[in-house]
Amino acid sequence: MKAVPSQSAKSKQKELASQVVGYWAKDKWKIGESPIQDGCTAYSPNKLVTFTCNSTNLNTELKYACWQKLEKRQWSTRTLWSKCKIMKDIASWLNTMTANITSLLERDLTNWETSFRSYLIQTENWQAYTMQQLDKDQKLREYTNQGGQINTLRQIYKTLQEAHDDRNEYEKDIWDARKLGGLINPSKSNYKLTFFRITQPWLRQAAKQYIKYSLSIYSVGECQQRIGALNNFSIFLQFFHPRLKPVDIDRTIVLEYITQLPETGLKDSTRHRQIGCLRAFLELCARERWAEVPDKRLIYNEDFPRMGQAQPRFIPEDVLAQLNQHLDKLPPHIMRMNIVLQECGMRISELCCLKFNCLSQDVHGDWFLQYYQYKMKKEHTIPISREIVATIQEQQKFAREERGQDFPYLFFSLGSPNKNRPIQQDHFTDALNKLAYEQEIRDNAGQLWRFQSHQFRHTVGTRMINMGVPQHIIQRYLGHESPEMTVRYAHIHDQTLKEEFAKFKNKIVDVTGKVIATEDSITQNTDLQWFKKNILAQALPNGSCALPMVAGHCPHANACLTCTHFRTTGEFLAEHKKQVEHTQKIIETAKVNGWQRQVEMNEKVKENLQQIIASLEDANETPA
Repeated sequence: MKAVPSQSAKSKQKELASQVVGYWAKDKWKIGESPIQDGCTAYSPNKLVTFTCNSTNLNTELKYACWQKLEKRQWSTRTLWSKCKIMKDIASWLNTMTANITSLLERDLTNWETSFRSYLIQTENWQAYTMQQLDKDQKLREYTNQGGQINTLRQIYKTLQEAHDDRNEYEKDIWDARKLGGLINPSKSNYKLTFFRITQPWLRQAAKQYIKYSLSIYSVGECQQRIGALNNFSIFLQFFHPRLKPVDIDRTIVLEYITQLPETGLKDSTRHRQIGCLRAFLELCARERWAEVPDKRLIYNEDFPRMGQAQPRFIPEDVLAQLNQHLDKLPPHIMRMNIVLQECGMRISELCCLKFNCLSQDVHGDWFLQYYQYKMKKEHTIPISREIVATIQEQQKFAREERGQDFPYLFFSLGSPNKNRPIQQDHFTDALNKLAYEQEIRDNAGQLWRFQSHQFRHTVGTRMINMGVPQHIIQRYLGHESPEMTVRYAHIHDQTLKEEFAKFKNKIVDVTGKVIATEDSITQNTDLQWFKKNILAQALPNGSCALPMVAGHCPHANACLTCTHFRTTGEFLAEHKKQVEHTQKIIETAKVNGWQRQVEMNEKVKENLQQIIASLEDANETPA
């Protein structure tokens, strides 16, 4: 990072110094007296943070940076007092400077980091240590962590640099998406939009216009990917056509770029996305006059690489079984997140950002989960079972105990310094993969399994297809914008196909033997009710109950064969015939003993069984 001009630094430094008043102007900050009380002050109210730079200007800069980190809730007071030793080290290092340094911004960050690291090594205060971390192949790797010293200096420098930069955010080469009014997912820490890798001035300026436009429509993550595509195009131009002007871009240049892309090693899907991004960019540039590119078609549909049919990345059942066997070894909040994710199949961003009050009930007492889809920018509601309700209510109780009455989210990181943020996405997957490594969760090939949060969404979609759930219902449940997004889950195993064919051949009858036409109840306006009646229905030894599990325990215990909710098929025919014989014996015994009530009840059961058997044996019966 480049230093700012000295004149600008001096004038801005005076402005910042005028803001550092009262408690923040003191050279010793007593944590218990901090104007910012965040719940951490009680741990060590008498702890002191001291600022001991010989230079008043440098001392003021350190105070300003620490104050701003607290003010923006990027540090807690506990985080600050844990850095007491580091702040002393920084001050001692700055006091050794022989040059007349009046501001940290007089030199670039790389220069300062090298100097500070050398000082710490010479004074034997360097805190680098070796850590172990799982890589993408689930292998434990060692790496050197530089400790909090360099990181703290880096945060202080960047805070000052941001305060000195008065330009409009759109004029900068690094945008902070939080300042642009867009909807930011608080479970992600990457909110920067970076343009400095685009080396051509005209391309960088046009790219900024393109991303400014895109931010009004798409998520920050999507815009980051679009910048990545333009980065690659910039590298290509710099290497092969360093003097090219926008007006010189023609079909020949574009074809050369497209034919070079495979050499980058990018997957077909990534190349497809990047070519699409470039086409949109060039066409918008021509239309909106962001750059003087030719106003004609330069990329055609046939230029895109052929895409194989995307297969869902579901988790095999044996891997899930191993995971569920060891769920109790996860931290309790991670375990609850896992339980919710396995049933609901939401995106990890949606799970992490679940609001505290995410449950609702309908007039029948059935439960629903409400959450915001950041990708689609819309609210979404799905039905859930009572088991999931109980899990969420347990987490609600935990959240209130740990974060108080005003905490807005359901899930959070226990050690997070920011008390108003939800749990970060990486915390969830890191915990699962640590468990997979420690408990040796492997696939059927013997490979250690590496969990990715989106695998759970694919697993739910695949399971629903295999259960015979119509695709438009899956689309509604998962919140897909288009049917094409749901098609990838149409991955039905051979065994499932056989089972579905057998179900198709079997009639479903109720307790009177009447054939039930299940399709009649599925309409566009009753998708949620369809889930209540089908996905959450209960299995019985001789059929199934159309009463959903979310309705609670059955009020008619042992009375299935006289209940209108009872459903059965031909696969239970032998069981029904045995039960007719058994029921007849009960009736005969009841008559001998004069038990008239038992006779009446079992006569009704026998009658219903005979109707069921007759209907199931009649292969020519057509649905009513």
